Amino acid sequence: MADKSTVRRKSPAEFFAENKNIAGFDNAGKCLFTSVRELVENSLDSAESISELPDVEIGIEEVSQKALNRVRGVENHERIDEALYQDFETENERKKRLAKEARDQERLAKLVANKGMDAMEVEAKRKEIEAKKLAQASKQRTYYKLTVKDNGAGMPHQDIPSLLGVVLSGTKYQVKQTRGKFGLGAKMVLIWSKMTTGLPFEIWSAQKNQKKKSHYLLDIDIHRWKATIGI
Repeated sequence: MADKSTVRRKSPAEFFAENKNIAGFDNAGKCLFTSVRELVENSLDSAESISELPDVEIGIEEVSQKALNRVRGVENHERIDEALYQDFETENERKKRLAKEARDQERLAKLVANKGMDAMEVEAKRKEIEAKKLAQASKQRTYYKLTVKDNGAGMPHQDIPSLLGVVLSGTKYQVKQTRGKFGLGAKMVLIWSKMTTGLPFEIWSAQKNQKKKSHYLLDIDIHRWKATIGI
């Protein structure tokens, strides 16, 4: 019999955070695609539930590390010890990169000698190589701000934290819908956002005949399996 002190339960949110591939969050590119798909599917379901022709607006904005830090309220500092950072280039890696750049230059020179490229083409090739060097030198993680707006049914104000902030809670367990099976999509987007940026969802919603729009800054506590409300 196992000692009670060694038994540990995981919340559904914590389980999915550790097994993101189950919901299609395998890598950065696929995560962005999956996030767009899941939120758009929610929008389509919402519009169809009130027999409205879907009208969905999608916005994807690239956000730099510095811009994200400003949103977080974190001051940007110059790096003191480069070796502590993920994009640090070791001496061996630098030598390999320089050797590759030298081969590229040599290949360009041979191309000019053999095919007689004119000055404009040579300059274009040179700029292409320089651009690659610059990209390597300024390599850093890129973030995206994703916004989805639709003309769907909206969500009851008091239910928004549960519908979007609690895993395994949603209308897909009560009514038949044409897309999705488990009601996990938007929650997984929130979990992924939380894990990669530390920032919450911002949600605006309104139902028919509702005088005021509901507005939430919604976070998710992965370990406690509950939503945290900012507004």
